[in-house]
Amino acid sequence: MIGEKATFEWLEHRAGLCELSSHPRPYRTRALELSDKGDAFVASYGQREIKGFVGFVDLIGFSTRAAGLSASGMSEYLKPFLVGVTEKAIHCGALVDKTIGDEVMFVLPDTEDDGGVPAILEMGFLLGGLHDFQRELGPQYPFRIGLSYGVQFVDRIEGKGYAEWTVVGESVNLAKRLHTLPGAEPDDNIGGAFGVLVKETSEQKFQACLGFMAGFASRMTHRIVEGAVELKGISSARCAILLPKVPSSKWQPGMRLD
Repeated sequence: MIGEKATFEWLEHRAGLCELSSHPRPYRTRALELSDKGDAFVASYGQREIKGFVGFVDLIGFSTRAAGLSASGMSEYLKPFLVGVTEKAIHCGALVDKTIGDEVMFVLPDTEDDGGVPAILEMGFLLGGLHDFQRELGPQYPFRIGLSYGVQFVDRIEGKGYAEWTVVGESVNLAKRLHTLPGAEPDDNIGGAFGVLVKETSEQKFQACLGFMAGFASRMTHRIVEGAVELKGISSARCAILLPKVPSSKWQPGMRLD
């Protein structure tokens, strides 16, 4: 995984590999400046299940665009996309789990219960950053996002001479499956879908996530899919289609959306 040192410190604490007395990425607001949330952080010691966002970002039509390119030519085309998405994710406290061809998988742990920055706030910034980045790359890099919020299990895989983090859970599978949700195929170079498992996340949390990610001044908007969604191999989920607020032909850097 690729990520900031502070995020790895938090993961090691949650996995029981070390014990920290305070959050390495504390969340400070006027109401919290004088309160010490260290006790809540230590109370989570050893817990390995976490809540957070999982995202898959990939290029649309990559196989067609890359047809006939040499391996080095394909790499040259992909590099701006892979580097840019990775940097945007890490900047918001996410962990980039892997890149496979034209796809980037990231995990944004929710550290709010431990006194850290709520993932719902970070995700709003990340979604806006991905939107702006796509507009910077232009129409030759159309991409889509499959995004979920839910429970993941964090584990550390170790062997002789290596150690690696892994994150699994049905919310991971859901994020990947959302690329196949009808309507999730972007028609303006960027878009996708967001979902939560009915059994894991309440309707209120679902609405709250959408409100922060696609709310006031956000680059993205949403359209809720009515009723529970059934995707192959996934439990019932609540889903919404993610769409840009402003068409690419009218988008300007720094545009106010209020």
